[in-house]
Amino acid sequence: MTVALVHDYFTQRGGAERVAARLAALYGDAPLYTSVLDDDASPDGVDRTRIHTSALQRTRPAGLPLRSLALAMPRAFAGLDLDAPEVVISSSSAFAHHVRVPRGAVHLCYCHTPAPFLWSTERYFARNRLAGALARPGLAVLRSRDRAAMRRVDVVVANSSFTAERIRAVHGRQARVVHPPIDTARFRPAFECSGRFLTVSRLRPHKAIDLVIAAANALRLPLDVIGDGSDRRRLEAMAGPTVRFLGRRSDAGVAEAMARCIALVDPGVEDFGMVIAEVQAAGRPPVAIGAGGATEIVDDGVTGFLAGEQSVEAIGEAMLRAQRNRLDPGALLASARRFDAAVFDGAIRGLVDEVVSGRAARTPPRRGAEPAAMPALPT
Repeated sequence: MTVALVHDYFTQRGGAERVAARLAALYGDAPLYTSVLDDDASPDGVDRTRIHTSALQRTRPAGLPLRSLALAMPRAFAGLDLDAPEVVISSSSAFAHHVRVPRGAVHLCYCHTPAPFLWSTERYFARNRLAGALARPGLAVLRSRDRAAMRRVDVVVANSSFTAERIRAVHGRQARVVHPPIDTARFRPAFECSGRFLTVSRLRPHKAIDLVIAAANALRLPLDVIGDGSDRRRLEAMAGPTVRFLGRRSDAGVAEAMARCIALVDPGVEDFGMVIAEVQAAGRPPVAIGAGGATEIVDDGVTGFLAGEQSVEAIGEAMLRAQRNRLDPGALLASARRFDAAVFDGAIRGLVDEVVSGRAARTPPRRGAEPAAMPALPT
């Protein structure tokens, strides 16, 4: 069985990129196709010679922002020459599923989320409504192309039940659920505690890091922020004396910080939330919003703490609960192991084998009806 892998782009190191790297390890001989690649964002453990880029790679020396290439992305993926694989696995939160597969090949799409800039525009453009208004005509074109591309996919896989419901609402497709891989062996619980809360995230407006900083300011709680991004300057300006910005850290440095924190706080409504499960693997509780993928990871008061809403007050209250109540590390570790990378590997291999052998029935989109609007996210 020959396999080809396709991922949106390698310009950052986030959860989707870790899933793509795991797929590349699982299918070690498979070529990996993408739209553009930055050398400093090349996936760990993947030989550069396996990675093939689209015609858009020629734009990288010009420094064009990725969002400026959005209208060209569908054609770039459609133009990729995949040779003649039997199975194509796309890893998509944007355009990878727009790839055109050879006749007779099976296309399995692992969908991290329906593209937020297309289907969650109110949230995505919340801090720049002018940009959202200017982008509206182009987004309408892209939404039409996105629906057409998803109709061509044979089997859709979602990273959570929450994402599966969003896929159903937007595209009218039923998705199988396979949670993302957590490398639980990378984490080691520690006895000593730093006495500080922790946030690990790309610092971008839609990640809502300002909410946890505001909660730490209001309650004078010690907070370390690991990560970098376009929103860092604004966040540093609002941070009080108890908040420290540590910038980017190595995987080992992040694992150590997780093992010693009071709790890790994730203030976003996540499609899954890999860091939520990772901190459990480190023996420490997550504080997360009681919506989205976090509800599939956290049992409130047992394997973490859920905030009742995405607000400064609710997040602060959940942080205080985490500070006052020590949870059983064994329960945290057991929760994380449900999402271990080996579980992911077995599920993906089994699903691909099932598809190839013809036992998986393709669930087509509902014909003759427009998919529903994307379910509203909590604010």
